[in-house]
Amino acid sequence: MNIMISSPALERANNALSHIKGAFPRAVASAANRTLEGLRTDAVSETKNHYFAKSGDIRKTLTLKRASAANLSGAMVSKGSRRSLAEYKLTPSAPRKGRRTALKGAVKRDGLKSLGDAFLVRLGGKYRPYSRTGTGRWSIEPLISPAIPQIIKNEETVKAMEKGAEQRFSKRLDHEVMRMLGALP
Repeated sequence: MNIMISSPALERANNALSHIKGAFPRAVASAANRTLEGLRTDAVSETKNHYFAKSGDIRKTLTLKRASAANLSGAMVSKGSRRSLAEYKLTPSAPRKGRRTALKGAVKRDGLKSLGDAFLVRLGGKYRPYSRTGTGRWSIEPLISPAIPQIIKNEETVKAMEKGAEQRFSKRLDHEVMRMLGALP
């Protein structure tokens, strides 16, 4: 996902700062870095709105590559591997004594779905859902769900992030221009 920002604010900023040496690239880099921080916040909140993911887990996958006056491009990169369904939404989250309850789970906030013949296995202190793949005792496999970078790329999330980035960059660039011109402390 690439968000390219080209706005009339860039032309205004260039004209306003043309008499101060090196001020325009510094202002753009500062505005871009603040926009990246806001973009990370938007990614976390929008993803939480659509998926059963924890804010901390989403934020851990995101890294920011900051812009500088020499290199005006910045980036937000999300890296992570696929996860167990238990990391999102699973009910019941532990076996119940005396009766067997069908497992239900979901990644997206559109309702729980039945997991069929799935059952819980305790590994490392946590219960995780597994299903049978064959007839042997150890022929089981974990129920895996998408990685956080995959769910961040949701179409609705991307649109909201793009809109927020464009608005934030324009506002921050105007602020940086005023700061460099001495109008702000």
